[in-house]
Amino acid sequence: MNAAPALAAALRDVVACLGIGLLLAAARDALGLLLGNGRVRCFAWDLAAFAGAAVLLCGFVAGASSSGVMRWYMAAGLGAGALGWQWAVSGLLHRLAGGVRRAAVWPLRRLRRVLAVRLPGPGGKKTGKKSKNVTKQKKLLQTDREILYN
Repeated sequence: MNAAPALAAALRDVVACLGIGLLLAAARDALGLLLGNGRVRCFAWDLAAFAGAAVLLCGFVAGASSSGVMRWYMAAGLGAGALGWQWAVSGLLHRLAGGVRRAAVWPLRRLRRVLAVRLPGPGGKKTGKKSKNVTKQKKLLQTDREILYN
């Protein structure tokens, strides 16, 4: 069993894992914003984020950790970084992206409303309200006792 690292080294590892968690949550959020968040896609993005968390944490432990062994506070720091992103940044980012999307689409919607012209229907009249003289068609379905089966 390895001895516990010094407090300063453990805090350095926790801060590094917080940063990894923030970057991982930002990447997952970016995937959702760019490619959509349907049910299946959300599952795929979450699965990729969990796999990425495992790979990044193992890579951090092997390469830059002071102890060289994965400790519970490293995983907690990674999770805290991801939750911090979700609680502090994600909502603002999604609202900002929605506003940018609405601002980008607004001129196109406005142009479509301006250019929308009602074309004449088959009788030469403009489409729109139906005339009151239209008679309802009688249903042409057979009754149950008259249906013939082959």
